[in-house]
Order: sequence, then C-alpha cells, then structure tokens
Amino acid sequence: MNHACRLTTASAIALLLSGAAWAEGFDTSTIAVNPDLAARVPAKIREAGVLVSGTDTAYAPWEYLAGADGQTPEGIDVDIANAITAKWGIKFEMQTAPFDGILPALGTKYDIGISAFSITNERMQVVDFVSYFLSGSLWAVKTGNPTGFDPQDICGSSLALQSGTWHMDIVQKESAACVAAGKPEISILSFALQTEALTRVAAGGADATISGDSQIALAAKNSEGMLETLPAYGEIGGSGLNGIAVAKSTPELTQLIADTLNEMIADGTYAKLLAEWGLEVTIDKAEINPAIDY
Repeated sequence: MNHACRLTTASAIALLLSGAAWAEGFDTSTIAVNPDLAARVPAKIREAGVLVSGTDTAYAPWEYLAGADGQTPEGIDVDIANAITAKWGIKFEMQTAPFDGILPALGTKYDIGISAFSITNERMQVVDFVSYFLSGSLWAVKTGNPTGFDPQDICGSSLALQSGTWHMDIVQKESAACVAAGKPEISILSFALQTEALTRVAAGGADATISGDSQIALAAKNSEGMLETLPAYGEIGGSGLNGIAVAKSTPELTQLIADTLNEMIADGTYAKLLAEWGLEVTIDKAEINPAIDY
C-alpha cells in the first residue's frame, strides 16, 4: 500500500471514530431559571452573561464537534453545562482546548473545565472538582485481537494512550512494575487526542488503547467492525469519578455548581438528560473534592 493510501485509510478510520452525532441530546430550553441560584452567579460571569469552559472536543460521546458546520460542540458534557447555566439564566460557551492545557488555564482563560475529567488526588492539589458521574474503563483492540493482547497481563504491550490522562499515569506505573518484576516494559505511544490513539489501534499500529467505558464502547460501535472492546482489570479497570474542574480561587462558583447539580439530581432533570444518551445516573449526590483513594 502506498503512502497516499495509508493516509486515506487513516483519515477514514479517524472519521468513523470522530463522534458523528448519534443522539438528539437533551433539550434545555424548558429548564426554568432558579432565582436563588441565579443570584449567586459570580459578578464577572453574570456581567458577561456566559460561563466559559475549556474542553477537549474529541472525546465522544462526552464532547465532540458536529452539526452542519462540523464545528458545533455536542455531547453529554455540553448538555450538562447547558442545563446548569439554564438554571442560572445565562449561556454556556465551550472552547476547544488541548486536554492537558485546560486545568492550568482555569480562573484565567476558562471559568471551568468540563471534559470528562477523572478526579484524582494529584489534580485536586491544584484545582477543585465537583463530581457528577462514576465511570469505568474499557480496552479497545483491533477486531479479532490479532496481536493477542491480554488485558490481564499488559507487560510488553504496545499501547496508544492520550497524554495527560489518568489512564496514562496508571500505565506508566504499570510499566515500571513490569520492569521491576523482570518483565518487558510497556511501549507507550502518546497522542494529544483519544481519537488519534483509537485510529492507531484500528490501523494496526498498537496493540490496544484504554479510556472511559462509554467513550470506548461508542468508538467500537462507530468503527464499522474495525474495533472491539475488552474488559479492564486491576487498578486501571476500576471505576472512577468524573468531575467539573474549577479554580481554587473561585470557591463560590464551585459551591454553586455543586448545588445546581444536586437540584438537577433531585428534580429528575439529570436522570432525563443522561437517558437521552443511553446512560443512567451513577451518583446520588454531587460532591466537592470527594474522598478517593487514587
């Protein structure tokens, strides 16, 4: 196969995995403003009339670019943020950003970071989080698992991973443990976008990739038979809380987001929103900086 054909094949795979619109999404136009919550919106945000988020918009179904122009943010996180700001009587604006550049820009460039962030103790040292979903993990391999990837023994594997993620951190620790045990290290291929990692696996350039279960499941579904999923085991296979990230300098905004999410949980809005995406509510309360062991 010549170079041009390889590029064409890779482009086709990337298109399939890019997260073409697959759900109508949740209609937030019927959500009524809560005057008590609206009165607590920080003055800077209230005057601007918009809550701005930094987001990696290449992580369907949580956030991706679609619409007639192919540049309109859609996804679960988009609907969640739109529902929150609807209760405040303002707009939500999602700005595409590199995943690992979002947290450092909170409080300056972005008001919040909503991008399916895994809450970790390391991240909570620099930003605050409001929990809103409990997510698991899945591996994706090329259909038929031609390299014989074993999710229960990943030493010596070639893995395509998104940089700056919790999964990347865990795999790096696993690789060090492999070497300490006298086993071959893990070959880690780092990518800025999860879609790029998936594309590498689908094209046969890596044994596997791992990410959130809903994201991997959707990618396999949209891959037209190029990818299949495998269960994740051990520490990397555990469930973890996703959270909305907020600068530590704006605790009033953090508390407001938590209170708004909890109202959405209580009044059923949150369950209806997730149902539009084929998901169920996995938490019964949004918490600020929840206690976790990772």
